Amino acid sequence: SSPFSLSLYYTNFFHIMNKLYIIILSSLLFICLSCQQQTPKTQIEQTAIDFCEAFYNFNYPVAQELSTPSSLSYLSFWASNVRQVHLNQLKTQGAAKATVISSEIDANTERATVVCQIKNVLIINPVNGKTKQINTLQDTLELTREYDKWLIKKDIPLRNGKQNHD
Repeated sequence: SSPFSLSLYYTNFFHIMNKLYIIILSSLLFICLSCQQQTPKTQIEQTAIDFCEAFYNFNYPVAQELSTPSSLSYLSFWASNVRQVHLNQLKTQGAAKATVISSEIDANTERATVVCQIKNVLIINPVNGKTKQINTLQDTLELTREYDKWLIKKDIPLRNGKQNHD
């Protein structure tokens, strides 16, 4: 056998071993991440962040997936106000980002309240369609556990960033 074919054999062997090594490491990482159980607190907080970022970035289909069925009319109302000009404005200004300020869970009623701070918000006036950029606002979200998932309950109109319970 020639030295060339032996060199080719070792090159192929190391190439295959390298791929196998990457596949094994990727599999182990995936298994480790899959096994991590989120606590209810981290679940509700992540749901709240995901909802706020979807809602305030006009991604209403994602917001709807994170909401109770009773929230559909509320989200549909806001979605009906979004025009291409608003999407262009949002793209220029950059995405809204949410963080959790506080969260409380009532395990007995399977309800939770999360207060989020949202930065870089574009608000659309539903009457005249004009927009207003707000650097920071707070949104108080009510969550309920349905179908083994924490969902946002957004069927009560907001007034001044707080739920209106009148």
